Formats: sequence, C-alpha cells, structure tokens
Amino acid sequence: MKKLILFLLLILSTLSFSAKKLYVGTNAEFKPYEYLENGEIVGFDIDLMEAIGKKLGYEIVWHNMSFDGLLPALQMKKIDAVIAGMGQTPERQKAVTFSMPYLFIEGGHYVLVAENSPLTKKEELKGKQVGVQIGTVQEEFTINVGGIPKLYDSWTGALMDLKNGKVDAVIIADISAEEYLKNLDGIKKIDIIFDTKPGASVAFRKGNTEMAEKFNKALLELDAEGKYLEILKKYFPDKLDNYAAYKKANNL
Repeated sequence: MKKLILFLLLILSTLSFSAKKLYVGTNAEFKPYEYLENGEIVGFDIDLMEAIGKKLGYEIVWHNMSFDGLLPALQMKKIDAVIAGMGQTPERQKAVTFSMPYLFIEGGHYVLVAENSPLTKKEELKGKQVGVQIGTVQEEFTINVGGIPKLYDSWTGALMDLKNGKVDAVIIADISAEEYLKNLDGIKKIDIIFDTKPGASVAFRKGNTEMAEKFNKALLELDAEGKYLEILKKYFPDKLDNYAAYKKANNL
C-alpha cells in the first residue's frame, strides 16, 4: 500500500512539474483590472486569465512591466500574451493578434480636472495639456478633442501632476477613475468620453490565431458556466445590469 501511495505521489509530482507555462505580461497600475496588493498582482484581468489558464491546462507566469513595453516584449518572445485592459486599435492590430474583447460591459473614459479648475466639459480641452499613460487609447482621445497629450509612465504620476497643477486634465477609463476619485482628493470629474471601438482584448504574437481561438472558446465557456459573472461581481458589482445589456446587444 505504501509503495502504491508513493507511486501515485511520484506521478502527481511529475505532472505538476510538466505543466505547460504561459508567460503573460501586464501593467499592474490599472485598478481594478490589474494592480498590486501586498506585493501580489491582483485584479479582474488576473483572475480571468488564471481561470482561462486553468481551463486550458496552463500555469500562468506573470510579468509586471510598463504598459508601453508590453507589446515589444510580446514581439521579442519574452512573453506569450498580454492582458492589461488593452483596446484594439488599427496600429496594434498590424503588430499582434487579438482575442475577442473579454470585458462584457460597456465603458467610458472620465475627463478629470483639479478641484479648482474652470474647465467644465471635454470640448474645453482644445489646446490644453492632458495627462495620459504612454501607449494607451486615451492619447488618441486627447488628440480627437484637440488636447495636447502629456505622456506618463503611470496613471498615478499623471494624476499627481493634475492635482499639483502641472497638467490641465487627465483622461482615464471610468472604472479606474472611480477608484482614484475615492482615494485622491483635489480632483473631480467634469465629462465622459465613450469608446466606440472594440473593448479590452488579450494580445498574442502576430499570426498566433490558434491561441487566440483557444482563449475565445475558454472565455465563452467560463461565461456559460457562470464563472465569468462570479469574477465580474467581485470587481465590478455595480456593472451587472450593464453586463446583461451588453450580452443582449452583442448576442453573447
């Protein structure tokens, strides 16, 4: 009996060490999508990728890096995938292969200003300096409204400069903006910009359609099983009605 137990333990140990690894890059400065808590990377994107990895038989190995370094790292084969609230743009679509959008809720982007700012709407950003994280879609939004993007390595840096009067505004995703509004005084929301482009997707190396399709299949299975909704409730409890409406509108 002891020999049988030892044999089974040996098999389980061998299986554990032979598990496939998927190296995934993220930028843990975008609460509640991905952020650091007690030195650990957590968030909606993290839980979702871990669940998909488990379904596909992968051990997820996380790499936290600057947002603008994610796609270069993917192209240089330092990582296998990127999940970081990254929206699809024509330029990015030329460089990588994307999964289907994985965030089944509609969203917008808040225009934030200092509490004493005279600005009252997004149209007034023309010619103004707007803080955005480098490599994000908010840079495009800034240009579209006539603003001048000032690029930062992190949203925290942009918002601290906003509070200290070094930029006129910051444009940031609504859910993350809500977190900063709760915890950072001296700033306020004046407007919202709605994103009409495809939502956040996972990036894989260009041409790796097989992995993208596996991700899509696993994502839809998690949704059908109720696991997706469980993760959504954990991080976006006030978005459940939005989730139902999004699924209906997109036939999911």
